[in-house]
Amino acid sequence: MTFHDYYHKFKKMNKTLIKISLILGLSMATIAQAAPIKSIDILGLNAISRGTVLSYLPVEVGDDYNKKTSAQIIRALYKTHFFKDIEVSESNQVLKINLQENPHIKYVELLNYSDEVIEEESINQVLKSMDLSQGKIFNKRQLDKFIAQLEATYTSKGYYGIKITKTTEIDAQNRVGIELDINEGEVARISSMKISGAKVHDEDDLLDLFEIGEADFFILNYFTEKDHYSKVTLDAGVEALKSLYVNSGYLDFKITQVKTALSNDKQNIGIDIQINEGAEYKIGGIKFSGDLLNQSIDNLNSLLTISKGDIFKRKKVVASIQAITDLFADQGYAFAKIDTITTENTKTHVIDLDINVSLNKKVYINRITIVGNTRTQDGVIRREIGIAEGGLYSNTELDESINKIKRLGFFSDVQMEVSKLKDFKDKINLHFSVEETKTGTFSIGLSHSNSSGATFNMGIKENNFLGTGNTLNAALSNSEAVQEMNFYFSDPYFTEDKHSISYGVFTKSIDGANLDVSSYKIDEAGFSLGYGIPLTEETRISADIRISSRDITCGTTFAGADYEQAQCASGDKTEVKTNVHWFNNSLNNFNYPTEGQKNSLSLDLALPIADFRYYKLDASHMSYYPLVNDIIWKINGSLGLAQGYGGIELPFFKRYYSGGSSSVRGFDFNSLGATYSDGKAKGGELSLLVGTSVISPMKFINDSKNMRMSAFIDAGSVEEKASNLSLDQIRMSAGVAFAWLTPVGPLGIYAATPLIKKSTDKTKTIEFTLGTSF
Repeated sequence: MTFHDYYHKFKKMNKTLIKISLILGLSMATIAQAAPIKSIDILGLNAISRGTVLSYLPVEVGDDYNKKTSAQIIRALYKTHFFKDIEVSESNQVLKINLQENPHIKYVELLNYSDEVIEEESINQVLKSMDLSQGKIFNKRQLDKFIAQLEATYTSKGYYGIKITKTTEIDAQNRVGIELDINEGEVARISSMKISGAKVHDEDDLLDLFEIGEADFFILNYFTEKDHYSKVTLDAGVEALKSLYVNSGYLDFKITQVKTALSNDKQNIGIDIQINEGAEYKIGGIKFSGDLLNQSIDNLNSLLTISKGDIFKRKKVVASIQAITDLFADQGYAFAKIDTITTENTKTHVIDLDINVSLNKKVYINRITIVGNTRTQDGVIRREIGIAEGGLYSNTELDESINKIKRLGFFSDVQMEVSKLKDFKDKINLHFSVEETKTGTFSIGLSHSNSSGATFNMGIKENNFLGTGNTLNAALSNSEAVQEMNFYFSDPYFTEDKHSISYGVFTKSIDGANLDVSSYKIDEAGFSLGYGIPLTEETRISADIRISSRDITCGTTFAGADYEQAQCASGDKTEVKTNVHWFNNSLNNFNYPTEGQKNSLSLDLALPIADFRYYKLDASHMSYYPLVNDIIWKINGSLGLAQGYGGIELPFFKRYYSGGSSSVRGFDFNSLGATYSDGKAKGGELSLLVGTSVISPMKFINDSKNMRMSAFIDAGSVEEKASNLSLDQIRMSAGVAFAWLTPVGPLGIYAATPLIKKSTDKTKTIEFTLGTSF
């Protein structure tokens, strides 16, 4: 090795030694600077607590402090957005943190704001979620983000000229007041709207799927605001358009483009929706695979609403799959999985279906819990549930159980949830949640009704007495027309087989002059006893007997030849009446049903062992059909026939009367049919009532679940003699009504106008009612 080589080798070693010395020196310097923290002083706090600050610090007492520690503390505290200035220092192992807090929010006020576009509650919720409510620490970036979101929301609703001016002011207590001046401007109006590429459907029919569009007729558009642009509403219409085509078999349907052209002044917008309909698909072969149990292919096919050669309609396919799912779910397979495997032939436009069934295990009910029944006993609800704990799951049975609980009329809302057990795939828990509603009243005081005038009343009327599900009515009533005392009790579950029992005693005095049906007075006293049995879950039959005695006093005029001379002179008093009543109810709700039917057939027979001898046969029907957008169609009707027998006339006080809130609205109470010479109604042996309504919830009012509005047509007639049926007594009316389930009971108001009437008829345009429901 030459001298030159030794020289370079020594030089290289020397450089390495220098680097090692520098690293050791720096490390020793760092060790020398680090010192454990003995205490932490936090200065400048006003609203924020010391504990809050300490929870965010990356160090605590006992940790070593160095130059890096300061930077870590500053970064950690700035991330909280609580402070606008932070200083960190250390002296004699005491860590000092000097803070300047961001201001706290004193208030957030929206100026010139109207909740017609965005609900105030929604804005308050967003402010709260972004920590921009009173008392929170002010964060400028969050405020700017909120303003940007608010502007975007206005723009999506067609307010392209929206301007929001921000003003903030900090007071001496380091509190900030925030004012947002909102200038909404005018909503953009739709100047034109068209759909390009439609061949299968008429363009006007497709445009009807959209809630927005070109302006309606001037006056109508004032209410509908159809030409007010909203991107949210436009997108909803586009989805409805897609759904129409896909459910019509056009599976390749596409929205190729949605063009919107905004005018320079941002006041008008044109919309052009371009579509490609594609080809219509039909159903090819249908087969079943998987675990079918003992179900035959014919039985499964009978559940389908589709068949080979039909147009492929997705809704029908879904409905068919649901029917098969329900079939197996009713056999305990709660989690049966039904998959539809489709094979498309794009050349022939045919889709083959393979319906694959995977049953999993049978499922049993482990536990049933009920919450929300603050007054009604658990047993009252449990006896309406068709499955007991330990029983096999049935989807249909549980759906019917929910409807039966709703039909009790004790609850304004009934919900059911299913939860799986963690380690048991064959067991589930059922959770029923109910919301109690008013089922009765205890009253004392004065009231007024259109049928009996001013009334003093005292008593209790309770359909859920002490939460037992029993009915108790006990009342004392005294008015110009009626003086009454009665006691009535009914137990719908008298036996485990759901037999019912009822009994009551009563005394009643009626002054006909004040009821506007004639001039007479009846004093009556008696008792009743009834018993009922179920025929099916929805049908019952009952029978009762009613024994009473009456004293009838007729006025001089009423006992005359032109009135009820024969009956007033007869002296008949006693009555033994038996009643047989058949009743069917499949309505899905007691107060506001949306589907189902209610039918009844009743026969009253006054037995010949007493003075009065007559029969009354009554039939009624009521049904509800859901239409679209929660709109319901209601049909109702009733037929009544009453006659005397054995040579004895039908008692005049057992005749049918019509007119008023419970029959043909728009006419005065009990005013229809044949009349006496003084114009008062005679009543009749035959009554016919029919009606139809279109019912809608009041979605434009917040918290309106207990409100309904409707448009109706009523028609009816009362014939003095059943043998003299004619069209002369038919009356008809139309109108609108509002019903509200208030804390004190159902309240209604209607406005009606007669469509078929006579000049002598007594009419009533507007009336308030208590106890009304749709």
